[in-house]
Amino acid sequence: MTKSVLITGGAGCIGSDLAQVLVDRGDDVIIFDNLSSGKLEHIESLLDRPNCRFIQGDLLERTAIQHALRGVCTVYHLAANPDVRFVPGDATDKDLQQNTIATYHLLDAMQLGGVEQLVFASTSAIYGLSDGRPIPEAYHAKPISLYGATKLGCEALICAFQNLFGFKASIFRFANIVGRKTRKTGRTVISDFIAKLEGNPRRLDILGDGKQAKSYLLSSECVAGMLFAVEHSQSALSIFNLGCDDQVTVDAIAKKVVARMGLHNVDFVYSGGEGGWLGDVPQFLLDVTAVNRLGWRAIHTSSQAVEIAIDAILGDRKQRVCS
Repeated sequence: MTKSVLITGGAGCIGSDLAQVLVDRGDDVIIFDNLSSGKLEHIESLLDRPNCRFIQGDLLERTAIQHALRGVCTVYHLAANPDVRFVPGDATDKDLQQNTIATYHLLDAMQLGGVEQLVFASTSAIYGLSDGRPIPEAYHAKPISLYGATKLGCEALICAFQNLFGFKASIFRFANIVGRKTRKTGRTVISDFIAKLEGNPRRLDILGDGKQAKSYLLSSECVAGMLFAVEHSQSALSIFNLGCDDQVTVDAIAKKVVARMGLHNVDFVYSGGEGGWLGDVPQFLLDVTAVNRLGWRAIHTSSQAVEIAIDAILGDRKQRVCS
């Protein structure tokens, strides 16, 4: 039976990969994106497909999402502020508006429209500085960034709306997601290093001390993990960490980028401090036992995911130069 689904942030890196899978399996897919970070080129190949359409809209405009949800049974909510970093001088309500308020508008429109299911992209940033690793879903979250705090606020709203209105909800706390695609704003560590080295192949400025260690997951595996858990979880409200069970350091990523770009004698220059920016969590490792028990496990390690993403990004850049 054909399902009608809506993906907020569907022109983003993960959202467009999700859209591709859902369109290919025959779902009727609506991609909803304001294109502040997502790119039309990410979904260009889908727009000629009869079961896919694009709506340029913003979740902060309540009527836009209310109209988009007509006839939809499932929402995959991936839209959010794409730049996790807080820079002094930034507006402190940016994450509040683009994460929490936008999610409230979506949830309210869902209950008014009788949508049956929500799948939400949360983040490991909700946990903050953990006392131990790996971090289970039951860990008491103490976010240290506005991004993490507002994503946790989204989770709380989802829990309340799910209880009050009875739709099924699945919340996924992502590790760092990497892949071939890049955003308009909010670079990943890989695309940041590549851009810096293209500008100066002799020097690489690295935020923090380079010892930050985090888990990385390919976008394609992130999508596969979400869809598997949504299909197999029987709970009305589910919360899963989504990632793999290892870490890789920033220094190791820098060395991989340098090697794959064929560079030598690059001077690594550190900004100092354990974190790369205000609110950065320098060390995290997610406990992914819950999703593993459900029957899904990441195929690639963090190190392998990073290497695949580096090669894909560099390959795309080389192709653009040659074409």
